[in-house]
Amino acid sequence: MTRRHGVGVALSILAGLLLAGCGGGHAASKGSKPSPSARPSPSASARPTPSPSNATVLVCQATAMTASQGQSDSAAGHIVYAFVLTNTGAQPCTLDGYPAVQLVAANGSLSTTQSNGNDGVTSVSTTPELVTIAAGGSASFVLQYSDVPTGIEACPAATQLQIVLPGGGGTVTASADIDPCGGDLYVSPVRAGTAPP
Repeated sequence: MTRRHGVGVALSILAGLLLAGCGGGHAASKGSKPSPSARPSPSASARPTPSPSNATVLVCQATAMTASQGQSDSAAGHIVYAFVLTNTGAQPCTLDGYPAVQLVAANGSLSTTQSNGNDGVTSVSTTPELVTIAAGGSASFVLQYSDVPTGIEACPAATQLQIVLPGGGGTVTASADIDPCGGDLYVSPVRAGTAPP
């Protein structure tokens, strides 16, 4: 009886140890955290390389410009000339607005009055706009005047026209053959193209 009881106790202890071992393993397994799976690091999204901004086109400078008297589209008593501005530089440039003009005779500057606009020639625009002149290209403005004197007013003959470029680019000079009676000149803004109005 005692021997069986001892064997039974031993088996009970052994069974308890086996259960404890299994349970401990399970508990240990329960308590441990699985190592996180390696996540791929997000790759930087490809961003397009910004293209360099277009270089700013500079205002035309007199050092790289020439001027000449162009074609006329005149009616009796009313003279309309296109004065051509040519870019002799290697880069494009811009003009925007009205040039200022001064007549010059063989004996010096002539007294003139400039009005910005037109003298009734509606085909001549009076709205300034930015004009880009390519290297070697040309633009123009329109000069209008009357060659019919009123009363005893003089019609001074000019051999040159000094042109102050809009935008502070300096002064260019064109050979000219004009004789505005009373010295009144009407000047348009710089425009694209060189054709007479």
